[in-house]
Amino acid sequence: MTVTSGPATAPQSFWRAVYADLFLGYTRFEKIFYPALILLQVVFAIAYPTGIVGSIIAISGTICVALVGKGRISNYFFGVIQNVLYFWLSLQAVFYGEVMISVFYVLTQFWGLYTWRKNLTPAASSSAAADSATKTEPRDVLTRRIGIVGWLAILAILAAGTWLYGLLLQELNSNQPFIDSFTTVIAVIAQILMVYRFREQWLLWITLNLAQIVLWLTSSEPGSLDIVVMYIAFIFNSVYGWYNWSKLSKPVSA
Repeated sequence: MTVTSGPATAPQSFWRAVYADLFLGYTRFEKIFYPALILLQVVFAIAYPTGIVGSIIAISGTICVALVGKGRISNYFFGVIQNVLYFWLSLQAVFYGEVMISVFYVLTQFWGLYTWRKNLTPAASSSAAADSATKTEPRDVLTRRIGIVGWLAILAILAAGTWLYGLLLQELNSNQPFIDSFTTVIAVIAQILMVYRFREQWLLWITLNLAQIVLWLTSSEPGSLDIVVMYIAFIFNSVYGWYNWSKLSKPVSA
């Protein structure tokens, strides 16, 4: 009598896919670069313990952006962890713009997960899968780029949004209202570009990360230095993310 393993293969396939998404398909450089970014956060958290919340935000956030840079859909799991805790820390620091953007980030994790799942590199053929049942190839997101018209629209929205939102935050007595406003508006734009898989997000993230370092250096909340170190790691990752997505992306019409 032949015993089949039908339904039992489903969870096995799921965990193989998770493992492949997290650990397979990296270049030699990426095998050094990404762990180094994560290790930086771990070492800083151990050497300068300023708060467990800040440390978890920094570590989970670095893992998240590293996976985004590689185009891996598992980034959204770590994104939820990072941004739920970032909401709490920003509230304590009275950075109301950061509080609001963290809520937006959490919601867009699910939006991005839906969008990215529909735009992954094609899976291996069924015949190939049958020949190698224990091997699962990672599937990266399909990336694209925008043109000059898109950039002009982005800059116009950024300028108007920063001014208007800064006035609102000023009325709410937020710390550093216009820096807070700038980081919030540029983050919204960059996150939308990420959800829709545009490489231009990375230039906005670089600008945002520099502004975030200035913002969090003004805070005396426990865990603030962890956030500063996290954003330093984000800058390095954003530079490589721009390079990597530029190789993979294709131009699209407005």
